[in-house]
Amino acid sequence: MNILRDGETLSISGISELDAASCRLFKSRLKAALPGNIRRIDIDLSRTRMDCGGVGALVALRNCARKQNGEVAIHLLNPTLAVQRLFRLTCMDRLFPIE
Repeated sequence: MNILRDGETLSISGISELDAASCRLFKSRLKAALPGNIRRIDIDLSRTRMDCGGVGALVALRNCARKQNGEVAIHLLNPTLAVQRLFRLTCMDRLFPIE
């Protein structure tokens, strides 16, 4: 997983799996990378396989980021069709803008 900071934006890419087995590592790495002045988090999901554990990890990231900055926006970039379907089925597409 790659984490890059550019001003007030945190960009995350290179996630191959975001599932129950990998979500703990995902959450801990991102929690450590979250300074309080981040206003936007872009997560590239173009190569990511995900299950409900991954959705939970994204919700946990959102909650953690919002504790530091209530206005932070998380954008999911290029999710696969399977990931888009998972977000629609769980109604999480209402919380996370998909681009």
